[in-house]
Amino acid sequence: DIAADTGGGVVGHVLAVADRPQVDEVLARVADQLGPVDILVNNAAVNVQGQIWDYDPADWDRGIAVNLSACWYLCRRTMPSMRERGGGAIVNISSVAPYIGGAGVEAPYAVSKGGLHSLTRAVAVEGGPHNIRANTVTMGVVSGTRFIDAHPETADRYVGETPLGRNAVTADIVNAVMFLCSDQSSFITGEILNVAGGWHMRA
Repeated sequence: DIAADTGGGVVGHVLAVADRPQVDEVLARVADQLGPVDILVNNAAVNVQGQIWDYDPADWDRGIAVNLSACWYLCRRTMPSMRERGGGAIVNISSVAPYIGGAGVEAPYAVSKGGLHSLTRAVAVEGGPHNIRANTVTMGVVSGTRFIDAHPETADRYVGETPLGRNAVTADIVNAVMFLCSDQSSFITGEILNVAGGWHMRA
């Protein structure tokens, strides 16, 4: 569908982002098919809900591995070629969860995303001299996602607490990511962009 819509070259690979040998393999295949990575969007995540004394420690480990450590490894693997080519853009996808301590039900997720914010700034500092920019997009409820389809009461609550009076739609997030990947944001790095309709100010 993407190829048909854009006319561009597109390849797809199944990837478990916390599996580092598989990351290495897929990056090599992508480089062979499309060339070196210029833009990296870290979007994969897991979220196991529960309270801190209830959830399995393995859920904590998996959340950190997928939501934070995998992002670090992908940055580490793609930044050298960006440096050699004179620059690149990295966008990490996060959440409002770190602002509210996981709302009492998702500490591993909130902690991993808070760490992702720090990683973004570290990458921005280290990548800056090589024209590599790193930013984060955070969000609250996004209508039409599987999570919201399964928890419609969450969507209703957020609408009532959001200054703009609605939840995000996919295009809101996509447009922010595209902006941060484009030359229009060439002097923006190390920033956390909240695409949440002002909800985070009320949290």
